[in-house]
Amino acid sequence: MWGTTLGLALAHWFAFRVSSRLVASGSVRRQDAAAAAAQLAGAAAVGLLATIAVLLFPDSAELDVVRLVLAALIALVGYAVARGAGASPARSMVYAVSILVIASAVALIKNVLAGH
Repeated sequence: MWGTTLGLALAHWFAFRVSSRLVASGSVRRQDAAAAAAQLAGAAAVGLLATIAVLLFPDSAELDVVRLVLAALIALVGYAVARGAGASPARSMVYAVSILVIASAVALIKNVLAGH
């Protein structure tokens, strides 16, 4: 699990560095580095939450629990982003649910296309 987490984090970090250099004419700005650090911290949080779920639940339930925990994390981050932007609690909840639905659709499409 941590190998996949680290591999995905490094792949995203690399893609982010390349794209930020292209946009910023070859240099990486401070806010670009901060965004990359936040992405790596997010990847570590996802890996940690998944690990805790795997350690606490039996093999028969761990995949479902990890899915629910990560879905809750996506919704929580969506809510926090909306609240941080000044949205009301109700509007933030709608935003969080919308983000969760879209993220679930993306994951479903990915799995269908990958044949899983």
